[in-house]
Order: sequence, then C-alpha cells, then structure tokens
Amino acid sequence: MMGLELGDHVWYWNHRISFDQNIPRAQWFPGSDPHDPNDYQGHGKEICNFVVHADEIARGRPHMRNYEGSFAWLNNNPGNITGRPGGPNFGQYPGKFNWHNFLIFPTWAAGYQAIALLLRSDQYVNLSILDAFKKYAPASDGNNPVAYANAVAAALNIPVSTRVGNLTDRQMEVMQDKIQEVEGVIPGASLAWDSDEIPVEIAALLPPYVRKPTRRDALIQSANPFTMDMSAPVDTAGFTQGHGGPNQGGHVGVNWYIRYGMDIGGVQGTPVYAAFDGHITRFQPHNPAQDNGRVYGAQIFMRSPNDMMGGFYTHLTNLPDGLGVGSTVARGDFLGTIHRFGGIPPHLHLALVEIIGGAPNGQYQGFDLYQFFLGLQTADPSTVVPVQFWQDGRPPEPLWGVRKTDTSQAQLPPTAQTPAYDTAAAGTRSAP
Repeated sequence: MMGLELGDHVWYWNHRISFDQNIPRAQWFPGSDPHDPNDYQGHGKEICNFVVHADEIARGRPHMRNYEGSFAWLNNNPGNITGRPGGPNFGQYPGKFNWHNFLIFPTWAAGYQAIALLLRSDQYVNLSILDAFKKYAPASDGNNPVAYANAVAAALNIPVSTRVGNLTDRQMEVMQDKIQEVEGVIPGASLAWDSDEIPVEIAALLPPYVRKPTRRDALIQSANPFTMDMSAPVDTAGFTQGHGGPNQGGHVGVNWYIRYGMDIGGVQGTPVYAAFDGHITRFQPHNPAQDNGRVYGAQIFMRSPNDMMGGFYTHLTNLPDGLGVGSTVARGDFLGTIHRFGGIPPHLHLALVEIIGGAPNGQYQGFDLYQFFLGLQTADPSTVVPVQFWQDGRPPEPLWGVRKTDTSQAQLPPTAQTPAYDTAAAGTRSAP
C-alpha cells in the first residue's frame, strides 16, 4: 500500500481506508442506493476524512451536513476553489484534490490568498462581479450566483456590474472575506501527528520525514513530577520472551504507539493485565474478520488518572464485557488474552508515552522501558515497582529500590485460563 504525502486526504470507516475523491460506497456499503449519494446505510456519522498537513492531521465529517470539519476547513480552502490536474498554480499542493475537485492548500493563509489570485486571473479579471459569480458558483452546482454577487457587491457598496479587474487591493480583501463568509467553514479536529486519535491504519502510512511544524508544539517546561506503580502486564506463567522493543523490527514511524512499542511474548490465550491505573480513552474491540498482518486483535488506549502518561495495548482477544471508552481500570485488572495471528509469535504489543503538561494539550513523548518490563515479567509475580516521571523531558526512572509487594489477586472471568508455560520461536513482526 502506498504511503501518504503532504496534501493527501484519506476516507476512513471501520478499519478501511480509501484515497478516492468520493467515499467508495459501492465497496463499503454494497446495498446502498447508487442514485442516492447520501445513502451510507446508516453509517455516515462513522465516516471521517483526514487530510495530511505539515503541522497537523485535519479530521472532519464533511459529507455530513453541518457536521464538524467541512471541506473548506479540511483543505485550507476558504473559497472552495476547484481545479484539475495540470491546472493553474494558486499555491495549492500540486496534484492534490478532495471531493468535487477541491484544491488542498498547505495553510489557511495560502487558501485565502488563492481567492485573490483566481479572481485576478485571466478567467475573471474582465468579468463583472455578477458574471464572475455565475462562473465561480454556477447555478448548475446548486448555487445562487445572483444572491452571491449581490451580497459581495453590497459589502463593497458598489454595483454588481463593476469589473473585477477594477477592484483595489482593499476591495479585493473585502471580496475575499465575503466569499469566505458565504462559502462557510466548520472547524474539525486538528490532530498532532502522534495523536492517539489517528487510526492505526492511517498512522502506519504517515512518512516521518516530511513533518515541518508551522505552529509551536507544547513547551517542555518543568511541572510537578509524579510516580506510577507498575507491574507485569503478561501473566508470568505464560510469558515466553521479548520480541523487540522501541525502534526495533516493525517499531518505526512517527506515532508513539508504534515507535515505542514493545512486544512481550506469551503463549496464545495468556491473560493480560493493566500495567498501571488508568481510564480508557479509545477502544476498538476485536473483530477477527478484520485481522491482518499489521493490525490484529483489540486495541486499548489508556491514560493515567492524572492524564500525564498513557499506554496502548493491542493483539488482545476475549476482553471482559463492559470494557470501553470511559472505563476506569485498576493496575492488575484483566484486559483480555493474547491473540495469535498467522505465523507471528504470539505477544502483547504495549507502548507507553509521557504527556508533558498533561492531556489534552500536553506534549506526547514516548519512552523506552522495554528492559524494565522484561525484568517485571521474570520477577516474582507480585512485584510492583514505582516509576518516576519528571515532566521536564527526562526519561522516566524505575525505582527498583522501593519495589512493593502486591497482595491483591486479579480476578479473571470464569472462562479465562492461565496456560502452562511454553516457549515460542523468536521471530520478527509488523507493527500494529
């Protein structure tokens, strides 16, 4: 599958992605009415459009009327300017188009300036304001160009017969503002490249080398340090071996939950427990029909009670009933069992991140505790070790010298059985 570039857009629904300009309804919803462009068989609200920009990943539901993230906002295109391959350059990403051939711009300022560049081009410069809007927003597309032209002319206090080429720069700015207002814009979600709200299927395609932030990241500044008690996530009776930590094997990419992943091997069916207290912020149950070599098993994103660190668990099945977004989880709680897919050695993929400043606006900084967790897996099963988080950019520090004894017993569902210890062949794997 191809990777993503700046200016690309992706449709996403239920672990499926499409680079088409339109939602692939025939493939995703085979029973939908081909003559009704809005027939998504009740799944319209679940579909999202993501657009890759240097400083963010924009997300919206532009196909849904009055929902967050309109095409104008997603594409940084306040004038909803359309184009064609090989068409004029108005500062857009070359060759990138969204639904209805909308151009996609690197910044909102570039899209705003493109309105003036278009109206001062040979296509419009000799037209009256009225004729310009008959061309810009034709009635054949469902627009009312007469009302549009009257609104713009009224804002300028000039007749609609005025030639576009006679407008001063200040008048052109007023015209740009009015076009931006009439076209309308509904903001969506502005996600950091390493946000855990970006679907894994899209995150795996993001190229790490193109990110050139144009907005300031959250500042790394001194905050109150804290500690989190941690224990082994994989039942020690079923633990086999480590299969690689951060930046090893398939653990590459810009997203913390891929790059900072660690693969803790366990026999298929081995219980997995929460390694720390937290609450679930994103959850995807296991759907065996959608398993593949990169993404398989349930996905659980969890943050600590203070929202200053988090974890990502995947390759799980047999999850307890009632687990989902908003669930509170205590360290040692049963999360499910290790799921095996194909010939990949069975394992838990666990990634951890510190959120400097705290979520939702803090800076996400993944960290490597792979060897620490392998140590937990081979220590006494009741071992609990506090981990010091500094909140100033320094890596966290396990405090082995003040280890504790866990006297509680995790409760497993009646069907969950702890397997006898076995060995698993070492092997490579793909990141989730």
